[in-house]
Amino acid sequence: MKRTVVALLSTLAAGLAAADGNTLLQECSEILHFAETGYLDETSTGAPFCMGMVNGMMAMNAIYRAQSGNAPLFCPPQTTITNAEGARIVVEYLKANPQQLDKDPGSLMYFAFRDAYPCAQ
Repeated sequence: MKRTVVALLSTLAAGLAAADGNTLLQECSEILHFAETGYLDETSTGAPFCMGMVNGMMAMNAIYRAQSGNAPLFCPPQTTITNAEGARIVVEYLKANPQQLDKDPGSLMYFAFRDAYPCAQ
């Protein structure tokens, strides 16, 4: 079932033109810059995209978990996390895994959350 989720994320991300891990790294880095400085370039479109991806990933995990018999995709310590926390998780994952920057944003977001919040087996 988890392969189905990754396939769904890949399919959805295919509609994001040339978006890849490099784009996601830049977009989520904008949120971290804002969290640290309080400044966000008013022409930025990346930060809102990353925030939407973080919120979407958390919602998808909740929906997946709510389906009877499904284990969650990842297990954060609380039900919600802030956009800055989500952006930090993604940026750290992408910097630690530069060989994956050619992958689609949806899959990378999932891999980052899965690695940051593994579920006890």
